[in-house]
Amino acid sequence: MSPRNRTVSLSPASLPKRLGVLAYGVAAYALGVAALVAWILTMLGVLGFSGGPLGALATGPALAVDVGLLVAFGLQHSVMARPTFKARWVRVVGPALERPTYMLATGVALLWALWLWQPTPTVIWSLKQPVAIASVYAVALSGWAYLFLASFAINHFELFGLQQVWSYFVGRPVVPAPFRERWMYRFDRHPIMTGALIGMWVTPTMTLGHLVFAIGFSLYIVVGVFFEERSMLAQWGDRYEDYCDRVGTIVPRLRRRAVRARRAKRVDLQEV
Repeated sequence: MSPRNRTVSLSPASLPKRLGVLAYGVAAYALGVAALVAWILTMLGVLGFSGGPLGALATGPALAVDVGLLVAFGLQHSVMARPTFKARWVRVVGPALERPTYMLATGVALLWALWLWQPTPTVIWSLKQPVAIASVYAVALSGWAYLFLASFAINHFELFGLQQVWSYFVGRPVVPAPFRERWMYRFDRHPIMTGALIGMWVTPTMTLGHLVFAIGFSLYIVVGVFFEERSMLAQWGDRYEDYCDRVGTIVPRLRRRAVRARRAKRVDLQEV
């Protein structure tokens, strides 16, 4: 029997604790999904930046607030995802609560950023033709749908922490997700990031506030992907290196050509 299917005997006395862990995981999942939905609706223009209780500040203070929000989100999202931090955090909260806590913190950080992000209504571009507007919305929605489907291509419920708390509740060991190449992961190493970039940048009306948000979070994605690649290489070794050689990231075709060129160069140097 595999570890994923093995169960342990559960005493009635442990039920309150197991229910508490399950409730915590469900709440963290709900907050994480709510933050994702709020992000999507804001990028689509259904919701708008208001500045929260800060209101609309002058350009200098507004930029300082936005940079601070971006740094806070980046630190939370990156530091808590690093293997060294996760290893230490697991010893504190246990394997069942590590991922839900990460999702809870991510949801809070993202909602905080969306709430306090400074509104700058200056219009950079705005489409007027109805067909063009509908086409752009279709592409943007496709990007968000791509992101959402990508979470299921790996394991949506493990990614958002629900599987871990359910395993704990029913007495199964918490087993890390295996390395798999499914669906869009066969040609895109980071489809969640690809979908987010499409969703943030493809809009019929781009305000200055939206533009600053998109630039800031795009820069974070580039940095985040860099560190995630290092972590994956450290975890999976040659298997992930081979995956990188075969599958591109963000722009798969261009990435694949670059990798092949580097591989050919390494072969030439070895032959010399």
